[in-house]
Amino acid sequence: MQTTFIHEEPFEGRTSTELALGCFTIGTLFFILFLTLQDTSFVFIIGCIFIIMALPLNAIMLIHLLHHFYILPQQRKYIGQKIIILLSNIPALFLYFNILKTLQLL
Repeated sequence: MQTTFIHEEPFEGRTSTELALGCFTIGTLFFILFLTLQDTSFVFIIGCIFIIMALPLNAIMLIHLLHHFYILPQQRKYIGQKIIILLSNIPALFLYFNILKTLQLL
């Protein structure tokens, strides 16, 4: 009888948290600038470019997390928390959008 040892390295999800917090911080900064500045066309253009760049990065990170969620069943709780942190930017985006729409700034 042969014994096989599987050595799995612990999953490190720090990068996903840093990406989520970084995108949230930058998005919030653009939101505040959009609300406070008189000429918002520049902020709007840079914000759109940021969204175009952040969307694929967050999607790649989500796929990465989902992959590890599937292949590392013993760490699913930890990875699930990282997925929730990453996806928490979506409600913030909708909140900012609704505030701008309510204030008729878009």
